[in-house]
Amino acid sequence: MTAAVFEARYNRILRSREQGYEELSDFLGRKSDLGPLVRLGLLRRREVNNEYQRYHGYLPTPAAEDLFLYIPEKELILIRPGQSAALFAMLKKDPAPKAVFKPTYTEPTQEQFDALRTQREQAGRDVWQAQRCEQLQKALLSGHMDIRTFTKRTGLGEGVLLRLELCKPRLDKTHDRALALAPTKEGARFMTLLQPWELLLVKPGMELPLFERCDPDQAGYWCTLP
Repeated sequence: MTAAVFEARYNRILRSREQGYEELSDFLGRKSDLGPLVRLGLLRRREVNNEYQRYHGYLPTPAAEDLFLYIPEKELILIRPGQSAALFAMLKKDPAPKAVFKPTYTEPTQEQFDALRTQREQAGRDVWQAQRCEQLQKALLSGHMDIRTFTKRTGLGEGVLLRLELCKPRLDKTHDRALALAPTKEGARFMTLLQPWELLLVKPGMELPLFERCDPDQAGYWCTLP
């Protein structure tokens, strides 16, 4: 980060403090673990890396609008005045507090949004497909990941999810577009099935934990990174 960028950012933090805002890293402390915020759906990985990005490339989701003020040009996430206590209380509701989280593992999400754009173009006049794309966009903006993105990156197919009983076959498919599998009780720790849109999604922040569960040897390298 150049001196000019750093100085402009620091000056903005100082002015914000006078207005009652608190910078996110200051709030989190030296540990600065973003995992709970990601798993709570308050932060998501950005589409494209930025030269001066902060917070390991994570941005606030729409669900965090009342909590955070995001200033893109300064790469700042500020906690709005009076919201620190509410955020602290929310962090206690982390859905998977023991889940491994390594921001160095996550990738920019532009490819996922590009795939969504292609699906939307192919939907044409198919109302169900168009609505499905809308739901997928909302899911991506909230930090979810389409299961196909996970399988493409890791090389792990549906067979692994079935063998480990993270998913089970669906014998009661209601229509020809229904997915052939659904998460089990254990699999629901990592995935969710969004109905009636037939979207099998990896929950926010659970990509690496799911990888670790499916292939601990391959995931081990990423799990031990700082």
